[in-house]
Amino acid sequence: MQQQLEVARQVQMSFLPRMMPGINGLDVAAKCIPAFEVGGDYFDFVQLDDRRLGVAIGDVSGKGTKAAFYMTLLKGFLRALARSSQSPATILKEINTLFYENASRDAFISMIYGVFDLDARELIMARSGHNPVLLHRTQNNSIDTIVCDGLALGLDKGPLFDEKMQERSVTFMPGDVFIFYTDGITEARNKDTEEFGEERLEKALMNYAPGEANAILDGIYKEVQKFKKKAELEDDMTMVVVKIL
Repeated sequence: MQQQLEVARQVQMSFLPRMMPGINGLDVAAKCIPAFEVGGDYFDFVQLDDRRLGVAIGDVSGKGTKAAFYMTLLKGFLRALARSSQSPATILKEINTLFYENASRDAFISMIYGVFDLDARELIMARSGHNPVLLHRTQNNSIDTIVCDGLALGLDKGPLFDEKMQERSVTFMPGDVFIFYTDGITEARNKDTEEFGEERLEKALMNYAPGEANAILDGIYKEVQKFKKKAELEDDMTMVVVKIL
């Protein structure tokens, strides 16, 4: 079992980006810390052109090699489809069709896919049952929680999934910070089984938002680690930080 988990861990980590995208106007940082029982946390970037960047984050149900396998499927589907449409909702609908056809019925994936358009100064995103995106607005030092409806990938063959899927556009300004994360962050527990929670995450974002993307990322992880101390990590912790320059 330990050998299987280690193989799954290696597969999972090998399919995550090793370098951050270099696109003028965006400062990007990301990190995945896998738990001992490897899950299927996933993040990826698709540079559509020199002014548009696709950002994806997801969480595959289950653990071990099965979750790692489905994560590789998801990565392949996204890379194959990302340039076929300018609509994140359309991309997620097509990924859902392919995933439903190729996965067992007990498998599902929560996911967000969004495109940062620097010319339009907006993020266009769609969400499949995943945690919301947090946005720190530098102009008034406030935090917006960005949500839009959508079922997790693999729960429905298509009609209901397509009906529920929404797409949202969010404008941004220089200094704004977007946080994409998996539930391993907010559900990290301390020795008293208390969860880190969204309120602590928002407070950490407020504290570290003035810094660069890497500093924001490291600062939030430091706050989570300080909270849970030596308690065992029960789930992967994954986060993507995008700061507008």
